[in-house]
Amino acid sequence: MMAGRLVEIGRFGAPYALAGGLKFRGEPVVAHLTRIYVEGHGWRAVEDLYQVGEELVVHLAGVSTRELAEALVGLRVYAEVADLPPLEEGQYYYFALIGLPVYVEGQKVGEVADILDAGAQDVLVIRGVGERLRDRAERLVPLQAPYVRVEAEGIHVEPIPGLFD
Repeated sequence: MMAGRLVEIGRFGAPYALAGGLKFRGEPVVAHLTRIYVEGHGWRAVEDLYQVGEELVVHLAGVSTRELAEALVGLRVYAEVADLPPLEEGQYYYFALIGLPVYVEGQKVGEVADILDAGAQDVLVIRGVGERLRDRAERLVPLQAPYVRVEAEGIHVEPIPGLFD
C-alpha cells in the first residue's frame, strides 16, 4: 500500500562502475531525497549520490554489485510529493504541469499530456480539446519558449500562426 501521492521523477540508466551505482536520468531533486520508490521494487534508501561529468550516479541500499544494478536499468523512479523540497518562485516540478489546461487568448485549447526531454529544452505535449479530430491532435510546444507562460491555473501560449488554428 502506497501512502502519499507518488510522482515520477526519472528513471535509471546504465550501471556505473562495479559497486551498484546507477546513472539517473530525471529531476535533480533526487539529490534532496533520502528514499525513492523504484518501479516494481518498492522503497529504497538513497545511500550515496554524486556527479560524474554530466551524469548523476545514485547508490541504493541493498544494491551493492553491478549485477544487482543491471536489474534496475530502465525502471521508473518515483518520489512522494511530501518528500520533495519546496521550489523557488517561478520554478515548478514537471509532474505538477501534467493535466494543466492550456489556453490561447483565454480559450482552452487542450491540456498538458506529457513533457519530453528534448536535450537543450523541454517540450510540452499538449493534447487538444474540441469537436473535430484535428482539434484533438497532440501538439509539441517548447516549455522555455518566450511565448509560453506557466501560471497556477494553467499554461498560457501566445497565438502562433499554424499552432492551434
